[in-house]
Amino acid sequence: MDEKNNGNNRGNNQMKLKPVNDKIVVKPKEKEEEYKTDSGIILPDLVEGGSLDEGTVIAVGDGMYSTTGTLIPVIVEEGNKILYHQHGGMPEYKVDGETVYIMSQNEVLSIVEE
Repeated sequence: MDEKNNGNNRGNNQMKLKPVNDKIVVKPKEKEEEYKTDSGIILPDLVEGGSLDEGTVIAVGDGMYSTTGTLIPVIVEEGNKILYHQHGGMPEYKVDGETVYIMSQNEVLSIVEE
């Protein structure tokens, strides 16, 4: 195992984060022109109140231990596309200049199946 990246090889893009417990690292989907009106006015994200965000899971923790010592595994996997509701307190981190979010698997509302 490479000590630099704790074994998380992602091709040439090495993950610099290894989430713990039931935490996951999510790369948000790029916002497209969905916030632009037909006349070209760009609306702020706040106008979209109540909408869900989509992202891709790029790192996953091992899970949480129950009070009896049983490991409860994380149900999402690296590469899953997920829906989540982004809120103001969600930790944000920059990896190679790209924004990622660190969240609990409990904040995942749905896995998007193709």
